[in-house]
Amino acid sequence: MISAQLSDSQLQPLLYAKVTKYMLHGPCGVDNPEAKCMVNRKCSKHFSKEYRKRTDWVEDSYPLYARPDNGLVFECNGARFTNQYVVSYCPQLLLLFDYYLNVEIFAGLGTVKYLSKYIYKDPDRATMEISGGMQDEIKAYLNGHFIGPTEAC
Repeated sequence: MISAQLSDSQLQPLLYAKVTKYMLHGPCGVDNPEAKCMVNRKCSKHFSKEYRKRTDWVEDSYPLYARPDNGLVFECNGARFTNQYVVSYCPQLLLLFDYYLNVEIFAGLGTVKYLSKYIYKDPDRATMEISGGMQDEIKAYLNGHFIGPTEAC
């Protein structure tokens, strides 16, 4: 369902074209130290990834996807891309939407919390009133309260 590898250009030419067009990270690191992703001389997205024969699951984290050292290389503008530079993707979705789609598997509590933080994030809101008299605390609470999707259900 999810891959982080270059596809074979002979066996799957359409998928290969989409992966090489949308799903490669870089060049960065030594090849391009001025890349936007570089922070303190390291890629903030942690590329290049290690070669791996199989996908390994790490508790409370994203899986370490299979990135075999199978000799597949894509060259573009003098940069060489191997499986170490492929962003994880779903082949079916990539072919369907023809656009960059970073797809991740998450199963641990840490990743669920991370994604939920963005889905259910409350908007920033403040209520302020300057007056010499009494404040209506109920009105202030209602004006500043937000009911999110979870509470609404």
